[in-house]
Amino acid sequence: MALYAEEHDQLRASVRGLLGTARRRDDPGHDPVLWRRMCDELGLAGLAVAEERGGSGFGVVELAVVAEEIGRANLPSPFLTTTLGGLALDAAGEDVAAIARGERLATVSFSPGGRHVPDGDVADVLVLVGPIVEVADLSAVGRTPLATMDPTRGQAHLDLRGAPRRAIDVPPERVHALAATLLACEQIGGADRVLEMSTTYAGERVQFGRPVGSFQAVKHLLADMLIDLELARSAQWHAVALAADPGTSPTALDAAARTARVACSRAFTRLSGDAIRVHGGIGYTWEHDAHRFFRRARASAVLFAPGDDADRLATHAGLVGSAS
Repeated sequence: MALYAEEHDQLRASVRGLLGTARRRDDPGHDPVLWRRMCDELGLAGLAVAEERGGSGFGVVELAVVAEEIGRANLPSPFLTTTLGGLALDAAGEDVAAIARGERLATVSFSPGGRHVPDGDVADVLVLVGPIVEVADLSAVGRTPLATMDPTRGQAHLDLRGAPRRAIDVPPERVHALAATLLACEQIGGADRVLEMSTTYAGERVQFGRPVGSFQAVKHLLADMLIDLELARSAQWHAVALAADPGTSPTALDAAARTARVACSRAFTRLSGDAIRVHGGIGYTWEHDAHRFFRRARASAVLFAPGDDADRLATHAGLVGSAS
């Protein structure tokens, strides 16, 4: 059964249309003007926030559509982190109206002590996920912006000493699973775009009187890229479907989300590298978009603390002792 219905295709077209006309290519950082349009015209900041708390009341499937399109556009946007932070706060019954309107930016961190916080350079609220989930107000904290491989997603060290923090009643496993799932959606969007770019270029670039896509080596490479993409997409769809089902057990969701993150990280990394090779010399230049996707792929592969994925998946598969 297909994951997306006609209304999801309409949402995808709306998001793609906005991002295609408004994205600033020369500025890799957060664009407040574009963010304002995303919130005002499409309501993306509060897409899955409950209606009674100022959102649109949609679910994980709609978030997946938007995340794919943001990945496809390689967009410098706090959508992913603000969505995850807003969902955690919404689930705890917190006031998220300003986040749903896009007036405040949230972020999440799975690293202790406020280190390497994604979008920590612009966020107003931090959801810190560990053995418990805490929320911290960032209005008066010290921030040290970091130079990163992917300039489209800023990071910062946050000095949380003295920052107001309190625990909220949200299962940390749920926050982690949603982070891995929506990141996988973003990665699939990026992988799909680099394959499209590569296929188009291989059909247009002529060498020795023939399109380079007619050469066997290039055809095989593109075919392998498609196989990698579709295998990863199946893992992503499975994770999204389970995350959207309130009857899914935490164990099943954790296994699906981690599988999706591993599969999509590997696929996006490989496809973005292969895209550079398909494009040849132009693919290695600073002016071409190929290196931007490669940077996003490499940085996304280590986002949201994926270090224990292999151990946890082995546990889910029964290869080691029971998960704690």
